[in-house]
Amino acid sequence: MGSSPSRDSFRPPVSAVFVAVGDVVILAAFVVLGLLMHQISPTSHPVYAIQTALPFLLAWLIVAPIVGAYASRTLRSVRRTLGVASLAWIVVSVLGAGIRATPFFHGGAPVEFVLVNLVVGLGFVLSWRILVAVSIPRLT
Repeated sequence: MGSSPSRDSFRPPVSAVFVAVGDVVILAAFVVLGLLMHQISPTSHPVYAIQTALPFLLAWLIVAPIVGAYASRTLRSVRRTLGVASLAWIVVSVLGAGIRATPFFHGGAPVEFVLVNLVVGLGFVLSWRILVAVSIPRLT
């Protein structure tokens, strides 16, 4: 009789869960800043804010695990973080824009929007993820 993996082997490390929650917060902050830059109050228009964020949050939650954004070796290495988080955000920007361009979401995906989203969003994601990569080895 073979040994089956324990239930604990399927649980992500606490650091990965913390980082995933932080990712969602950072992406939400990015969207809120974008809305405010366009004089749209997220508190006055919460459904609009959610519809703006959702395509990119969904894309991130799909892409990030696939490219290894929550792997321990990524979380502990600034160099690896730069590559993996950049790749993830580039894919997320394109995928999120594609989702946003469907009839289910407002706003469409004009090229200017995608380019600004790509560059500014990458700044948000990399700032957070570099902080993570520098901090996690010191916390464990």
